[in-house]
Amino acid sequence: MKIGLEKLKEVSNLSNETIEALETWQYLRSAYYPRFVEGITQLPWDQRFEVLKIIHGAWEDRGEDPVEAMMEYVFEKTYFALFCKGVVVNPDGSFKLHNLISHNLGKVGICDERF
Repeated sequence: MKIGLEKLKEVSNLSNETIEALETWQYLRSAYYPRFVEGITQLPWDQRFEVLKIIHGAWEDRGEDPVEAMMEYVFEKTYFALFCKGVVVNPDGSFKLHNLISHNLGKVGICDERF
């Protein structure tokens, strides 16, 4: 769902994000995030855990079963929280994706190995 320019300006003033960056986040949320969720949920949980742990960047194993802890994290925070950790949006609206996000976008992924 796209929001109007006036609403973007209002949000931009509240969040210190540029309108270009907000428009990019809106685009990523509608176009890339659903493809990422579709791709990542095709993996069995043991593999999914390893991918999500790397995308998270600072994941520390929690409890006796780290995979179950990741499942709980995803349940509480959703995949979008992890998706955001693997995306950098610049003020001009350009963006970079973590290579593991790109690899899980399906047939048309893009990848920047320098992330």
